[in-house]
Amino acid sequence: MSKRIILSLVAILTISVAQADDTLAVAKNFDEIFTKGKVSGQIDLMYSGHEIKNNEDPYSTAIGGQLKYETAQMYGFSAGAEFTTVHEIDGLSGDTPAKRAELMVSANGSYTQLSQAYLNYGYEGLNLRLGRQMLITPLADNDHYRIIDNTFEAAIATYDIADVSLMLGYINRWQGTDTGLDNDQAWQDTGKDGTYFSGISYTSDLLDTSAWYYDISEASAGNTATGNVANKSIYLDATLHLSFSESFTLDTSVQYLNQSQSDNSGIDADIYGLLLDATVYKNLELQLDYNRRNANDDKTSFSGFGGGTLNTSSDNMILDAIVGGDVDTMLASISYAVSDLSLYYTYGVYQRDETTTLVKEDIHEQSIGANYSVNDNLSLSTIVTINDNKEDTTSNAIYTGGDFTNIRVFLEYTF
Repeated sequence: MSKRIILSLVAILTISVAQADDTLAVAKNFDEIFTKGKVSGQIDLMYSGHEIKNNEDPYSTAIGGQLKYETAQMYGFSAGAEFTTVHEIDGLSGDTPAKRAELMVSANGSYTQLSQAYLNYGYEGLNLRLGRQMLITPLADNDHYRIIDNTFEAAIATYDIADVSLMLGYINRWQGTDTGLDNDQAWQDTGKDGTYFSGISYTSDLLDTSAWYYDISEASAGNTATGNVANKSIYLDATLHLSFSESFTLDTSVQYLNQSQSDNSGIDADIYGLLLDATVYKNLELQLDYNRRNANDDKTSFSGFGGGTLNTSSDNMILDAIVGGDVDTMLASISYAVSDLSLYYTYGVYQRDETTTLVKEDIHEQSIGANYSVNDNLSLSTIVTINDNKEDTTSNAIYTGGDFTNIRVFLEYTF
């Protein structure tokens, strides 16, 4: 459920979905649908190693990526397909297969799926897409923090007019890092009746705002990566963009998530969020994030199918990792970019007071990272994440057995 940290993140998450690509060629006859098609993809090489308190220290090196083909457009119609695969490299990986799914690959050391396969129709501001596809919405997103992205079996309709975007969608199943990378059960239900959602957003130079509604159905027994998270969710956000000079800009954002349980799921909470993001001298960025969850002790929240949109989601920890009750989360970040190199540091705190039925939680997480763009296609990044569970509970998002340090090195080539 965690996600790669991007410090230029703003709280507004406008409607985004892989739509008909304007760069796709237009076919004049049936043959040109395929001969003028477009090939794209990426190749990834990643090392991930953990030092875990009172536990084994798994590590893995894997190579993989995506290969995608999109046809040319004809009468507004096009189609696309993408294969995703990842394979552990023997000799550069440990012998703890039970932990592989929490790193990058499945327990048997490899993972391969037809991650996208869709039919698309676009006409002026209207776009319709049916099939396996990538989504980026507040409660369903690709969550790209390992080699494998989440993708979704869905039917999506979007309509753009001027600065306003509308979306209606139905999600049936999903696959990816957040579903556990099990080849035998790669595609997991988003409820036995699926998930319906809608959203509207407005975007301008000064203000971005959006409103979303999700209806997530009860879980199907034995085929869900999230358990019974049935609920009806309303998500709202707004971001104000202020520019005081060429060297100083400020984004300030608010967000709100209301969740009402369905089918006794226990997902019932209100979450509030604030964000301040200041850029100084164009290359120094300072960011402060805050989220507060109000919930009864026997109720909790669900950030979504993927990394979620909450301000304080960090590399490992998210608010939902602390199950039940009122929770306060804070995240402070600093990043600096010079030429093709960017450096960043974050410090997050995730806390819950002790109650008559819940233990005290106090989890601190630091991340130190760097990214270097060799050219437009090749980038190298590294991140060190240090998780300190000061109360020694089991609420760490990935490794519930104790505190840990994770080091990742990531090489990515896109084409």
